[in-house]
Amino acid sequence: MRGRLQVASIGVWMAVCVAACGHEGKRYEARGDRYSALGEHLDARVEYELALTESGTDAPFGLRLKAAELTLAAKDFDDATERFHDLIERRPDYADEISALYHLHAERWLATGDTFAALQAIEWLQARDSTASLDRLHYVLGDVAFLRPDYDRAMIAYLLGLSRDPGGAPADVYVRLGDAFDRKRNCVAAVTYFETYLSMAGNDGSLSEDARYRLGACALRLAQRAFVNGDYVRAMDNVQRMIKTGEPASRLAEARLLTGRLHERFGNRQAAIQYYRRVVDNDENVRSRPAIEAYRRLKQLEFGMPLETDTEPERVPGEEGGEG
Repeated sequence: MRGRLQVASIGVWMAVCVAACGHEGKRYEARGDRYSALGEHLDARVEYELALTESGTDAPFGLRLKAAELTLAAKDFDDATERFHDLIERRPDYADEISALYHLHAERWLATGDTFAALQAIEWLQARDSTASLDRLHYVLGDVAFLRPDYDRAMIAYLLGLSRDPGGAPADVYVRLGDAFDRKRNCVAAVTYFETYLSMAGNDGSLSEDARYRLGACALRLAQRAFVNGDYVRAMDNVQRMIKTGEPASRLAEARLLTGRLHERFGNRQAAIQYYRRVVDNDENVRSRPAIEAYRRLKQLEFGMPLETDTEPERVPGEEGGEG
């Protein structure tokens, strides 16, 4: 009888302790909630840690989640990763909510200029799901890869961003894409992205100057390649794009010479003469290779020599005279 009474007393004592401990833990959590609502996150984090200590292994999931979130907000990334990993193991159904939390913090840190912290959150998201849509956060990954430089990864990240959040792309994304494609010897894509950037950012600033230079160099390269392949319409489109851009200025004579040669292919004698004369007039001593070639061909055409044309020349509308 006495033994049974002792066992019963121990049971009552344990129940009282558990209730008291649970009550104390809730008091800590309530204080943590108040501090958190006031934006006093450091104090809130202390209170939540006390609540977790009081609750032990039976700590409620909600308390664990709040403590983990404040750890992340404090940028204690290793601790946050460990806590959230434990939470996802306990409650897999909360995985998407936790990912959204990382996404939100990455956006906030990006807005405040803390790219390093934003990158930590992005890397956590990618580690959990490499196919996850990061919306405009893809552009952060693109910038990081571009600066390494890793142009392949940069292009992948930027293009993913454009496919999933095209309206959120900063103008600089397009000039970096153009740069990356140019470096990978893909001038067709590079020209498109440089033009998009200039249409968004205008012509002022060093970045715009560089974009015009790279755009013009790519366009001239495409024009020369198309000319050699007999695609004169494409060659004309690209050489006119380069002349309109005005860069590289050191290669304008080369571009005008090519334009004259194209006008010959289209059967436009006067337009060809006009372009050859422009090249010659801009080189007073006729010393450069384009000037020498333009002078030779100009004199030949003025003396009535036949044009260098195809059998059935294809004319380009609007190209009958001048550079436009």
